[in-house]
Amino acid sequence: MTQAEPEAAPADAAATHRSPLLVRLFRNPQGYLVRQWPLLLVGVCFAVGLGLIALGHWRRGALVCGGATGLAALARLVLPPERAGLLVVRSRPFDVLVVGAAGAAMIALSFVVPPTA
Repeated sequence: MTQAEPEAAPADAAATHRSPLLVRLFRNPQGYLVRQWPLLLVGVCFAVGLGLIALGHWRRGALVCGGATGLAALARLVLPPERAGLLVVRSRPFDVLVVGAAGAAMIALSFVVPPTA
C-alpha cells in the first residue's frame, strides 16, 4: 500500500496564504516600516527619553518616556487596528488602559520622586 503524494504547492504561494513576518519584511522593508509608523514614532520618542536619562537628566527623561508611552496609548485609541500596527496587543480598551496607566505612572514618578541633594 503506497501513500498518496501531497499535491504540489501552487506557483504563487503568497496568493493563497500570508507570508511569514520576516519574509514580508525582507521582501519590501520600506513598505513594512512605513506601515509601522506609530510604533516607530513611539520608539524614537522613548529612545530620546532614554538618552536624556543616560546623560543624567533622569526627570526629563522619565517625563519624555512617560509621554511616549502616553502617545502609544493615544495612538492605540484613535487609530484603527490596521493603522496601529504592532501597537495592537489585546483589545483596544485593554491596550489603552494598561499602556495609558504605565505612561501616567512614569509621568507621576518623574514629578513625585524628590531630587537628589
